[in-house]
Amino acid sequence: MSLVELRLLKAGRPVLDGVALDVFAGELLAVIGPNGAGKSSALKCLGGVETAWSGRIELEGCPLADFPAEERARRIAYLPQFFAPHWELSVADLLDIGQQRGRTALGWSAIRPPALLAVDVAEQADGLLRDLELNDLLERRFASLSGGERARALLAQALVTAPRLLLADEPTASLDPAHQLRTMEYLRGCRGETASIVVLHDLNLALRFADRIAVLADGRTVACGKVHEVVASGILTEVFGVRFEVHATSWGRAVLPV
Repeated sequence: MSLVELRLLKAGRPVLDGVALDVFAGELLAVIGPNGAGKSSALKCLGGVETAWSGRIELEGCPLADFPAEERARRIAYLPQFFAPHWELSVADLLDIGQQRGRTALGWSAIRPPALLAVDVAEQADGLLRDLELNDLLERRFASLSGGERARALLAQALVTAPRLLLADEPTASLDPAHQLRTMEYLRGCRGETASIVVLHDLNLALRFADRIAVLADGRTVACGKVHEVVASGILTEVFGVRFEVHATSWGRAVLPV
């Protein structure tokens, strides 16, 4: 998948003005940058939420616009930063909807008892539910979950069909430190044939788990490369406006603002 010179205007103001990214199967690309850099907007363009962009987006060598909507839905999973369902959905409902992604409306048996939904989902996504600690939450209503439980349920919904491209906007934002690590470890471990683009505000999660890092500022890509190259370049200090110290840890380099 590649993205070349993406541009987006809102109210006549450029939100994206030269974002260039590429990501490959089996790779996790972390997108970092200050608030307002265009990170979420770029993901929305890739996920089809924003449609007024200009430029070129390719998926597996073909223009994204050439794929039928159903095919795009099967190949691309988008995990938004915020999600507020309008119905009383259980976790099993969410995963069942995820499993139907890209199918026609007539192919979805929408009204099923919650217990049956839970059994079906558990059988088809056992490893996913186990790794994200959701087995005991299947019949719980989404509205009753904690912020961390909601984040894990939405991640499972995005991954349940093993998409070719996963777009995740701050998937660790509501999680405690232990679940942040588990979620990122899961994302890194489940890549397989999936390419992942993950927006992160925690620089050290990006440094620890990403294969490569893209740095956005003012709607542009200002750096994209391997972790050690980005850290050594000094671009983090330039973009965030603070000086960073680099420290050696048991897992690699960490940065602290000073």
